[in-house]
Amino acid sequence: MVHNRRPHSHSTVFANGLASQPLHFMFLTTDTNKHPLSTAYGEGNHLWTGVNVLMHRIWFIVDYQLREQVDGGGELTFTNTVLLSTGDDLLSFARQNSAIHSVFLMTPDPGRSGGWTIDRLTKVWECADPADPSIKAKVFSKEDGSHHMDSLFEASADPLDDWKLLLELPACVAGTGNDHNQPN
Repeated sequence: MVHNRRPHSHSTVFANGLASQPLHFMFLTTDTNKHPLSTAYGEGNHLWTGVNVLMHRIWFIVDYQLREQVDGGGELTFTNTVLLSTGDDLLSFARQNSAIHSVFLMTPDPGRSGGWTIDRLTKVWECADPADPSIKAKVFSKEDGSHHMDSLFEASADPLDDWKLLLELPACVAGTGNDHNQPN
């Protein structure tokens, strides 16, 4: 049995935590945006009707499948979505959750008009950052064949060598609602 959304639960998909450092934060929430049904989701869990994005930098939208055993030996399957703020968080999450359906990279528009661009990812790589070769940078391969580099100085990923593959993400599959050609 497959459900589109997971019901409330006291468990969390972040049982082992994420890789973010204390200054890698993403959202600011306010009590005025706290949903009245937050208490139904158990202690430590909260529902929000709105959040403020604090850092105008990349973040990740991850759709994944979660399976839970039910009484009588059955199993329920849920599709969940989580938002992550760093490439390291994405890698940590992938190690904990083998049933990732898709990952989208959300990048801020560099112009003054604001806005965001969303691209489906196919791979995550690591290489030496061109700004400082002693630092490892993440390179994200997009479905259209282009790349985004998470670098100290937002360098281009194209001229770099010696990429190490860290994560290969699921390809689009016909009939799943996203019928594109298989990514590069």
